[in-house]
Amino acid sequence: MIKKILLSILALVLVTVGLTYTNKYAHLRNFAIWGVHTIHDYKTHPTRVVPRSDKPQPWYYDSAYNTAVIPDSLMKVIDSNNTHAFLVIQDGKLLYEKYWDNYDTARLSGSFSAAKSIISLLIGIALDEGKIKSLDEPVGNYLPHFKEAGLEKVRIKDLLTMSSGTNYKESDKGYFSMNASGYYGNDEEFMVSMMEAKEAPGVNWEYRSGDTQVLGLIVEKVFGDNISNLVSERFMKPMGAEADALWLLDGSQKHEKAFCCFNGIARDYARFGQLVLNKGKWGSTQIVSEKYINEATQAASYLKDPTENNNPVDYYGYQYWVFNYRGYQIPMQNGLFGQYVYIIPEKNAIVVRLGESKVTKHIHHFQPENVTYIDAALGILK
Repeated sequence: MIKKILLSILALVLVTVGLTYTNKYAHLRNFAIWGVHTIHDYKTHPTRVVPRSDKPQPWYYDSAYNTAVIPDSLMKVIDSNNTHAFLVIQDGKLLYEKYWDNYDTARLSGSFSAAKSIISLLIGIALDEGKIKSLDEPVGNYLPHFKEAGLEKVRIKDLLTMSSGTNYKESDKGYFSMNASGYYGNDEEFMVSMMEAKEAPGVNWEYRSGDTQVLGLIVEKVFGDNISNLVSERFMKPMGAEADALWLLDGSQKHEKAFCCFNGIARDYARFGQLVLNKGKWGSTQIVSEKYINEATQAASYLKDPTENNNPVDYYGYQYWVFNYRGYQIPMQNGLFGQYVYIIPEKNAIVVRLGESKVTKHIHHFQPENVTYIDAALGILK
């Protein structure tokens, strides 16, 4: 009897382990291997190199570099909030730069959802080059899964604006959620295959990382290349990136996790902000059209926010957030644990904050800490 019980237990264990090698349950095995998500996941997850420029363009130093002093009341918050890097760039020059906790100009940091904006820029290039005919095109023109199950009406624009109307639930942190499958799974296409129609697209805003992953698959298809190579060739090299970056891959190393997971140095994050500040231009090269940049960084006000009495959306464009504060409309890249790239056109400035701050209750979809970083930057800017 004992032998039969032991054999039954062994068989159950073998079956369970075997299931973790299927797409449906692979994320459980990977989670056990990789551990809880952090901004240092590039050390444990599979990655692909995003090569830097062969001709790096170091930032020039402003004559007032690091002479400004952030008020103690603000610095106390910044210091206590696990900030790793804080950079302020104005008129294309480094005005302020500070690192904490053994971080420096050469150390990589994960981006989490701040990477979504990079995917948006690739969509912009695809549109500019005619690889995508229109943002109003049905996603089904590129991905077969969106030709059925009520997804036929989802447009590329709906993905960009987080209004796909699908069943992807960002707040679902369960072990068998699409979130878990997306971040820890073996195949991003499998995760996307679980997306179904929930409501009409292009009506309600709801944050969905799955929308960005679908954009990533479109990018791969229309360019015929992986996202890491594309980001290197289209951005890192022409913008003079100083360090190789890394992009996290799914468990089978088939696809980049497009909804997150670019890992770079603070000074190179700033280049993506500067590109947007320059209306898509770097030097004499127009990398992304000014038209697309303008549209991407304007809030999609035709959408409703069901969490705020169906008010018009005034905070999100094409995978860019828009932070309305002190009379400024500040487009920004925004990632979990406080990875931010702020673009302040009125000041001709870029602000980068990287760190590991705790996720707290949002105010109008923004972490309250954003106020601190913007106040600190505005106090430094000329």
